[in-house]
Amino acid sequence: MPVTVADLLNRPGMDLRLLTGDPKRAVRWAHAVELTDPAPWLEGGELVLTTGLRLGRSAQAQRAYADRLAAAEVTGIGFGTGLGYDRVPTALVRQCAAHGLVVVEVPLPTPFLAIVQAVADALAQEQNAAIRRVLAHQHQMTRAALGKGIPGILRHLATALHAEAVVTDPHHLVLAAAPGDGVALLERVRAEVGADGGRAAGPLGLRVSDGSRHLMVQSLGVTGARRGLLAVAADTEFGPFDQLLLTHAASLLSLELERPREVVEAHRALRAAVLGTLLAGGLTAEAAHRSLRHLGFAPEERLVVLLLLQSRYQRLALAQRVARDLDALNGCPFLLREDEEDGVVVVIRAVDLDTALAALDALDETDSADAGDMTVGVSAGAAPDELPSALRGARYAAAKAKAEGRRVAHFDRLRLPALLADAPVRAAVDRLADDLLAPLEAYPVLHESLEAFLHHNGGWEPAARALGVHRHTLRHRMERVSELTGLDIESAQDRAALLLAVLSRRL
Repeated sequence: MPVTVADLLNRPGMDLRLLTGDPKRAVRWAHAVELTDPAPWLEGGELVLTTGLRLGRSAQAQRAYADRLAAAEVTGIGFGTGLGYDRVPTALVRQCAAHGLVVVEVPLPTPFLAIVQAVADALAQEQNAAIRRVLAHQHQMTRAALGKGIPGILRHLATALHAEAVVTDPHHLVLAAAPGDGVALLERVRAEVGADGGRAAGPLGLRVSDGSRHLMVQSLGVTGARRGLLAVAADTEFGPFDQLLLTHAASLLSLELERPREVVEAHRALRAAVLGTLLAGGLTAEAAHRSLRHLGFAPEERLVVLLLLQSRYQRLALAQRVARDLDALNGCPFLLREDEEDGVVVVIRAVDLDTALAALDALDETDSADAGDMTVGVSAGAAPDELPSALRGARYAAAKAKAEGRRVAHFDRLRLPALLADAPVRAAVDRLADDLLAPLEAYPVLHESLEAFLHHNGGWEPAARALGVHRHTLRHRMERVSELTGLDIESAQDRAALLLAVLSRRL
């Protein structure tokens, strides 16, 4: 906070009195000067201290004096009474009021030196406080770097400077932004620094101002090669202490960008290995929790499995892009692995589901080459030791979404599958499935035909087309199913029992 006129008025023992002007006006310095025209020796923002020795007695001379100070953009006048004047001249006060200048009456017992010293003390205190704030922010930013990487550094910088910030790679691809997505800021950066970012390559970067918006762009990298750019935009101009924070942030970001790729890949490989172990099953709840404890998951948190179905040739690119985007989310731990059979499997906390799905939507909108025809199946909430069954739910939901042309399907919103997720219900239906489907175990073609028939709601033509057979062939197979199971497939009740049994086996 700058030193204000009010700070001086409230100073004990000085007995200053405000005659006109805003007490919230800032005082950059206090300067005692007895000249008819002190303007050439002023820089603006001063409180000019005078006893009126060279002021002139006429109202015209006093108004002209006020005009010259207003042109020099001073804060105001501290007028000492009791020597040349018993009170501050009225014409001077009125002209200062017209210009918005402050006029403070300084009584004879208060020396000008005391006012100068008070301003100096207040400025020193403000400077010390600013240095302490900068040191505190630097410490917090360093902690953010250790725990949250580039997004954590950038969020803290944007908050500390009340600004908008973005970090890009050398090709202007956004790595992190705060607040918002940084799209508008990135457009301005591209316009200012050029396609290769060369204008920001100097040690102090590039500073640009259009009057209402101030932009700072800093090149990032510590080995001579530019690894990216840091851009910060604010409504107020960047001061010396802001520059200290920007420099510290640029150093931390440069170190983050220089981290060996092997470290990142090793961490991702560890998460994939842990996920593989959990999905293999057989772990106790305690062992499953122990596997997740050091990867950001709390023991009491419910987890969700996301299955991303994708064309096989795009799967590796998709896995890498999803991992990078999830890494950029604040406080959203995840496990991810690419699987030949299942596509890309992701495990997140249930509380992060909406955030993760939004990131996947953004991926689909901005990078169709990677996202392609991606379909997402979402499991119901599960404990760590229940992830194998959760994956089966996600697999079923993804298949359902793909069959119906939807992008996302939630297992717990599919009524019958969700019902079967209840353990007692599932146990009862499993017994029903064992009883009804046992006669078909030796006839996989009949089982496949029954599934297609039920999936197409008993429609002979669409089910036959799905199987690639004639409808009469399908009718003969269904007659055989009826003979083996003793059920009438034309009966709604029997068909419902068969559907529950088939769903139970599939899940």
